[in-house]
This record gives sequence, structure tokens and C-alpha cells, in this order.
Amino acid sequence: MEHLAKVELTSLPLPALRELFGQLGLPKFRAEQVFRWLHIRMVREWDLMTDLPKSLRERLAESAPLAKLNVVKSPISKIDGSQKLVLSCHDDQIIESVVMPMPGGWTTECISSQVGCPMGCDFCATARIPTRRNLSAGEIVEQIAVACRLRYSGGLARGGVSGGEKGPLSARPQNIVFMGMGEPLANFNAVVDAISILCDPKGYGFSPRRITVSTVGLARRVPDLIAHHPNIHLAWSLTATTDEVRERLMPVNRGVPIAKMLEALEGLPASSHRKITFEYALLKGVNDGDDDARRLAKMAKAVGAHVNAIPFNVWPGAPYERPSRNRVRKFARLVEHLGASISLRESKGQDIGAAFGQLAGEEGQSLPAPAS
Repeated sequence: MEHLAKVELTSLPLPALRELFGQLGLPKFRAEQVFRWLHIRMVREWDLMTDLPKSLRERLAESAPLAKLNVVKSPISKIDGSQKLVLSCHDDQIIESVVMPMPGGWTTECISSQVGCPMGCDFCATARIPTRRNLSAGEIVEQIAVACRLRYSGGLARGGVSGGEKGPLSARPQNIVFMGMGEPLANFNAVVDAISILCDPKGYGFSPRRITVSTVGLARRVPDLIAHHPNIHLAWSLTATTDEVRERLMPVNRGVPIAKMLEALEGLPASSHRKITFEYALLKGVNDGDDDARRLAKMAKAVGAHVNAIPFNVWPGAPYERPSRNRVRKFARLVEHLGASISLRESKGQDIGAAFGQLAGEEGQSLPAPAS
């Protein structure tokens, strides 16, 4: 099993795990046992997987690494109860995830796909830290496992999960959003595999309709993502309605202008399950005018998208300001009056640096100025 040292088993969807075990001359049902331990019981120590033969456990322990994230900090917002999970990877890189209580007793977890982010969005704190590497599928999924274990130990278990398990999976969040650190479509293969693991009924058992993937607009990858997972939801981080302004805020627009991304969304196969949202960070005096509202409404109606308008969340050294409440309300009313669907989203976790655009990989770190 020496070559297993190059394969992180927590990153493998069940079909790939079965195939690997078959190549190793192991019964494929052993793959299902391992998958269950990893993604239902969320065990990360081979010697605890007691229904595996001891000899197999010893061989796996010697040669097969398991993705594991350690909790560095887990502050809880005094405002809304959101919990930021500051997590350390095997190589001491730091990532962040946020667990957010929602109305009606539901919970959403915002997860990261990269250490840092290469997209360079001028209004986002994550863009101020170096882009170090992609996360593996196992590291992406492990963020949910950490949240499950913490919530389970805190007495937040519920029923109705895979196999009637009473362990950590019974405390899983109901919704997953790829809106943390990084650009998910720039780490395409790992994100696709992570979603496969999360949606597997023999594992986490999430419905695809409970998963949203956000992108700044890597248009060529959008059809590929939907080909793999046709019923997940898509969120486009739009934040400007003209190419001139968006290129200043989001460098990706130089290669993928607004019209090109709209074309990609319009060309997706129809699905009664998939929702498209436009994430629109409102910046004072930059993109919050009446003309912006008119253009935004027109674009949203063209692709049947819902708009999430998010007043800017200030972070240390941020070059932008939050619009007044009156301006925000007027903007939203105009978009709605023009026939588009819009919600005003007050980001959770602002007091712990966990809100939209605030994740910076290390709580309280000093952020450098943007490159000129």
C-alpha cells in the first residue's frame, strides 16, 4: 500500500474509493465501511474503525493519510450567534469557516475552498493575504466535519440523518455555501469531488439543493460544474453593473466581462431545482446609485436571478464605506419596483470578522494595502 501515501482517502468520493480498494485487492465493501467511518461517524483515527480487520487498520495507518483540521479559535458572535472556525491544516496554513444560525432553527455553514484567494477583489479582505494553495476535497469536507463534531458535543444533535446515526452527523448544518476563502471554480476538481462526497446518501446525505457555489465569474467553468452537479445553486459575486466599475473592483472582469458571464448563465440547461443569485456588495458612492439599480434589475430578470444585496462589511484598512440605511433601502425598492427579486442581507458575524468579505485567514491580523 506504499502508493497510498499519495492518496488522501478523505478526498475520494465513494466510487473512487471502491475502485482504489479493488485495485489493492481489497473487497469493495471495505471501501463503504471506511467511507462510513469518515463521513458519517467522522472518525479520523484508523485504530478506532473497529469493524475493519486489525491488519487492515495497521496497513492503512502506515500508508494512508487522512485530512484533519485543528481548531485554533472558535469565537461566537454576541450579536447573532454565528461561530467562526479558525482552522489549521496539516502544513499549518490557516483557513476559516463560519457556522450561522438562520431563522426557523436552520443552520448554514460557509466554507472555504482555498488558502487565500487569487481573484484580487478590491473590497474583500481575503484578497489582501497571499494565495498559498488550493484545499483538497478532504480539507473542504473536513470543515463540515469539524462543525458537526463541535455542534454534537454542544448538544445540537437532531434526528433524520443517514442510517439513523446518533453521532456527529446528527448535528450537521442544513445548508452549505461555498462563500468562504478562495474562488471555488479555481479549485474545480476538489470542489466537484467535495460536493460528490457531501451529497452521497451513504455519507453526509446533503440534497444538492442545500448547496450553493459562489463564483466571481469564471464563466467557462460554470457549465462544467453544472454538468457534474446539475441541481446545486449558483451565486455570482457581481457587485457592479458596468464593466468599467467592475474591472476596478474585480480584476477577473478584464477577462470575463459581465456580458460573457450572463451568456454562460443563460446557456445553462433548464432546471426547476437550481437557483441563481447575484451577490451584490453595496459600496457607498461606487455602485449604489439609481442607474446601478436599474441595470441590476435588468440583468437579474434576464437570467431569472434573485439579488442578494449586502451592505459593505468594513474591515481594517478597507478603502470603501457602507452606504446609509436610507440609500440601501431606496436601492432595494427600486430594483424590486422594476420587477426583479431582491433581498437585503445583513451579514452575520460582523463583530468577529466572519461576515461577507471579512475572512482573512487569521483573526485580527493586519492586512496589507492592495497592490497598485
